[in-house]
Amino acid sequence: MSLGTETKKTTPSSKPGQPGDSGQQGADKDRDMGGALRSVYQKAVDEKIPDEMLDLLSKLD
Repeated sequence: MSLGTETKKTTPSSKPGQPGDSGQQGADKDRDMGGALRSVYQKAVDEKIPDEMLDLLSKLD
């Protein structure tokens, strides 16, 4: 029976800055993050502007 107080101890396979770490993992994460941000931005740009918003904007002119 577990009371939820046990913790699982893990050790990372490598830490940044350790010998043998080429920084490639960090570069891959940066590239993935950049791609995800570009995708979200493009989806926002491509969204249709609701007619109600266009009506409100036209009243400003």
